[in-house]
Amino acid sequence: MMRRLEGPPGRAALLAAVARDAVDLLTDPAARASLRQCEGDNCPIVYLDTSRGRRRRWCSSEICGNRERVARHRRRAALARA
Repeated sequence: MMRRLEGPPGRAALLAAVARDAVDLLTDPAARASLRQCEGDNCPIVYLDTSRGRRRRWCSSEICGNRERVARHRRRAALARA
């Protein structure tokens, strides 16, 4: 659900909007089932998987996903040299 704030938001309005969204998320079984923890090494981020196939693995493909791809490439290159 898209919410709009009336006028420039103050701290209380922003906190209220975040609290409403958190309650909506945590009380909706379908949305709660889409919560995932990032598979990146030492990444504590939890995200809402809205990908088409619901197979997203990382909080950010550009950061955690890229680190995983680089690590995989380095492992393959090391095995090829050995």
